[in-house]
Amino acid sequence: VFWALGAYNRLVRLRAQVKQQFGPLQAVLLEYQEVVQQAVTAAAAAPQLWDHPGNLDLGHSYWTRLQVAAGLSTVAIARMQNHTLEQDSAQALHDAAAELQDAWAALIHPDAYFVHIPEALKQRWLDLDLLVQPELSRFNAAIQEYNQAITQYPAAVIASLFQFRVATVL
Repeated sequence: VFWALGAYNRLVRLRAQVKQQFGPLQAVLLEYQEVVQQAVTAAAAAPQLWDHPGNLDLGHSYWTRLQVAAGLSTVAIARMQNHTLEQDSAQALHDAAAELQDAWAALIHPDAYFVHIPEALKQRWLDLDLLVQPELSRFNAAIQEYNQAITQYPAAVIASLFQFRVATVL
């Protein structure tokens, strides 16, 4: 009985630890949203950032893609916050983050010559790319520890009884 209670408490603690590790990762991921908002605001408020003002339609699809990707990313972050250990949530966050990165890369790509993003925002994005890596590593390490714990015998018996499921790393 004491062993079962101890195993259960350990699994609950590890699950809580995964959810706790998502907090710092979430904070960094939300900073990407701020950079997107600042870029959109800068472009809307300062037409001089458009290298060729007559080609506004050319850049519209890039901005739309970025804003849609940012919105999807925000939704995926919120879903992940509420369902941290669910595979669908992790996949949605992974896909949304990849689309956000791709949309940003398309916007700052040299082929998008008609759009100019302020250098400070480009640098902030690069800084966030560096900041997110350690947080992602810590989150994934917590998931791996949790996954290892729920698959080890005899804790696996308790895990199956109380529906502890394997989580997906990002």
